[in-house]
Amino acid sequence: MTTEQPESDDPQLATESKGADAYRDPSWWYDVRGFFILMGTYQVMIWTHLAFFARNLGNRHLEAAIGSGTFMALTLLTQKIKGGKMPEEIIGIDYAERMLNGAKRLFRNNKKIQLIQADLSNINYPDAYFDSANIAHSFHAFPDPDKVLKELHRVMKPKAELYVDVLLAPRGGSIRKAIATRVNNFCFKKGILARTCDPETTKAQFEANDFSIIDSYIKGNTYHVIARKL
Repeated sequence: MTTEQPESDDPQLATESKGADAYRDPSWWYDVRGFFILMGTYQVMIWTHLAFFARNLGNRHLEAAIGSGTFMALTLLTQKIKGGKMPEEIIGIDYAERMLNGAKRLFRNNKKIQLIQADLSNINYPDAYFDSANIAHSFHAFPDPDKVLKELHRVMKPKAELYVDVLLAPRGGSIRKAIATRVNNFCFKKGILARTCDPETTKAQFEANDFSIIDSYIKGNTYHVIARKL
């Protein structure tokens, strides 16, 4: 016999609960599903994402919402192929236990990577600790992105950079928009999408949390943001 918990009257708590339910599948299934979602809704090729995030791997790096770790592993591989400098310390944070278990299996032999189950609005690290931070394919799922940005600002060093890919409302021709809209509706239903964004509001949100936008551009349905801590 199971007992259902009553629904919360708090919209944020309801969103967090729905989001947690969305990540109860095995991590490998999330990777498969995530690949098709990435192509359908972001409409940017995966190697473009990898090249973007591989540019921002400081000595002490924070991977915010690391998920199953697969994308992070591919980002590190991209950096290695390019001959770029690898981080000495990587902290990967995610609130979804099953997703993080997948990352733990993937990185079990990598002593430079520490994985922590936590909420990104409450990161248990000192002020000005990280040289870089990435948010890959996750900004759209945060119940309160302002709290996350404020906390990331706290733990990042002055002038450290934050790279983010922000999901926009469907754009482009009718076929592309129809595909993205259908995928987004699926994601809303599953609880892995809390919102789509627009560039001006997103830019203002970063600036309100004391980040300077040093570069940004739109590709597909994706707003790529490079923000620097003031």
